[in-house]
Amino acid sequence: MSLDLSTLTLDSQAAKERIKDVVVRTPLQYNHHLSEKYGAEVYLKREDLQVVRSYKLRGAFNKICSLSPEERANGVVCASAGNHAQGVALSCKRLDIKGVIFMPGPTPRQKITQTEMWGNGNIEIVLIGDTFDDCQKAALDYAKEHGMTFIPPFDDLKIIEGQGTVAVEILEDLPDLDVVFIPIGGGGLSSGVSYYFKKHAPQVKCYGVEPEGAASMQAALQHGEPVELDQINKFVDGAAVKKIGKLTFDISSQLLDSVKSIPEGKICTTI
Repeated sequence: MSLDLSTLTLDSQAAKERIKDVVVRTPLQYNHHLSEKYGAEVYLKREDLQVVRSYKLRGAFNKICSLSPEERANGVVCASAGNHAQGVALSCKRLDIKGVIFMPGPTPRQKITQTEMWGNGNIEIVLIGDTFDDCQKAALDYAKEHGMTFIPPFDDLKIIEGQGTVAVEILEDLPDLDVVFIPIGGGGLSSGVSYYFKKHAPQVKCYGVEPEGAASMQAALQHGEPVELDQINKFVDGAAVKKIGKLTFDISSQLLDSVKSIPEGKICTTI
């Protein structure tokens, strides 16, 4: 049964105030080349200029700073090999709480070093398992055993609300936009952004875009619920997710006007 969106409250405007001292307001930058190529005014939301070079900080900080004093005192746990880990690490440092970050054994040393840098004494990194699934299971077990709060990468209302602050900034900078294209991995960004636009600017078309080799949203739409893909192409590593979130699927499937997949080869050529 689909989630009744009329009962859902996501206040990304309040989240924007909550995270403003940590998260950078990134520019919405006009792109001359793409605008000329497609005969439209094309703007890019430069989240690559975010503090940890990703929008993931928005959701992580919004979630963690919303915890109760007791939950903060007990600390937090996450499983990630990339941007979510760095967002959680910086959040722990800024809020001065303990964090334990589980990463798969094969995680590149550079990502481990970056996460350690952002946590700067407030986090512990545990390398475990060969895959993300193994790593996440260990993280969930650890959080339960030690009474700590698990911070999911996308399937959580506070995470989604935080990612939706991207939409708040876009609409403030470009109130007369017509269409927004939203990348989909686990669905946190597409849920938060589409929810905000459909509530505050319903005339804006929201299109989800995912890599063809990891099209977990389209698979879920075909089956009517999230399903795990047998295998995925990890080239677009930030969006290479085997299974879309249940909550993010319920929201995005009702609010996105369409979902498209792009071949990895096309993405590589464009880059």
